Amino acid sequence: MKTVIDLDDELLERARRELGTKSKKDTIHEALRLVAERGERLEAVRELLSIDRDWTGIVDDDKVPDGEKDAA
Repeated sequence: MKTVIDLDDELLERARRELGTKSKKDTIHEALRLVAERGERLEAVRELLSIDRDWTGIVDDDKVPDGEKDAA
């Protein structure tokens, strides 16, 4: 479907750089997809947080290269 809209060129360019897209069309489609899927991502995070587990250090451990984990 073709629609004529007035876009904020600066905002569109910022979104393009952030998303790594090449065209206006790709940028708009990717931004719409991200917004449309936002609720699903939030629900997935809620489900993970509801798991009774100590999450301390999980993210930090993922940032340590495997070779350095063995040395610790």
